[in-house]
Amino acid sequence: MSIKSKQHNIITLIAGGTGGHIYPALAILYEIKKTNKVIFITDERGYNYILNEKNLINQKNFEVIIIDVISPFKKGLINKFKFLYFFISSFIKLTHFYFKHKPKTQIGFGGYTTILPCLIGKMLFKVEYFIHEQNAIMGRANKILEPFASKTFIPFDKIIPLKHINKRIYSGTPIRKEIKSIKIKKNYNNKLNILIFGGSLGSEFFSISLVNSLINLNPKVKKQLNVFHQVINSKIKKVKQLYRINNVMSEVKSFFPNIEKYYKKTDLIICRAGGSTIAEILFLKIPCIIIPLKNSMDNHQAINSQFINDNKLGWVINEDNFENKTLIKIIEDIVTKNLHLEKIKLNLEKYNNKNDRKKKYKSPNEILSKYIIK
Repeated sequence: MSIKSKQHNIITLIAGGTGGHIYPALAILYEIKKTNKVIFITDERGYNYILNEKNLINQKNFEVIIIDVISPFKKGLINKFKFLYFFISSFIKLTHFYFKHKPKTQIGFGGYTTILPCLIGKMLFKVEYFIHEQNAIMGRANKILEPFASKTFIPFDKIIPLKHINKRIYSGTPIRKEIKSIKIKKNYNNKLNILIFGGSLGSEFFSISLVNSLINLNPKVKKQLNVFHQVINSKIKKVKQLYRINNVMSEVKSFFPNIEKYYKKTDLIICRAGGSTIAEILFLKIPCIIIPLKNSMDNHQAINSQFINDNKLGWVINEDNFENKTLIKIIEDIVTKNLHLEKIKLNLEKYNNKNDRKKKYKSPNEILSKYIIK
């Protein structure tokens, strides 16, 4: 049967330009595009993520619309004019889109990019929409949209604020197919394999401070390490040199586009506390050391990481109070007392089983897809 004859519905997915918003949207895209035409609305940053999905570009049942967006909260007269210009140009483009395509339904995954499409679709064209939140505290865009949404899908039992709870469905965060298919390699190369990444925006702290901790480990412990480390471009040469002269086996890059390759052979992850990152860690059951981004919007990363600490699913270290000896002790204890990792893995298993029962053993992808294509 041809694609055209199969596709009766047009579904719109909308996401801001960070990996935390884009990846859950892509996970749902692959679930629903088999029998529906999917139109993806994002900004220029989000489009760069989509370009990495080589099997999506130029497909007949898939289309991308790029709109220009700037935060309405940015200070300065120039930014106010840019916001107004982007608002007007995007309003015209989106009105034309909804008039032409008349999508059946849509879902926003957060970011300011989602506000205008969801509201135009709902108020001018009566398009039902849903929203998905990835964090323990709702993002500003989703706070604006939730009063008008049909349902809100949330990653944890409860998220802040506690308004509109009658609309909320505990779904978890959708997981990309590349991540779902991963089989972790046990005892890979007989070393402690550490994957370090600081989120899609990178981090000076993740590029330098963490390296200083690792190179100050006991020499015997350093010999047991194999480090995969994402750093900012300007620090790659320096970080490689530091690892080399301190005899730490490492692979240093500015970005891991195929991060699933590294997840497969990782024993311990050191990362930020973005909602999508935590969802992938929980799904794969990989022990983690979480260092929340200290200036994250509404402090959502600190709140995200709290349940990691409460459920003993890993370690949480505050960046402001960071000391080399804290991380050094954790890593040296892991290498010398492997029991620590085994306890964390057992807790991750229990946590996942408990959550599966709450969701009646349905995956986040299944729960969202059911509502979107009903």
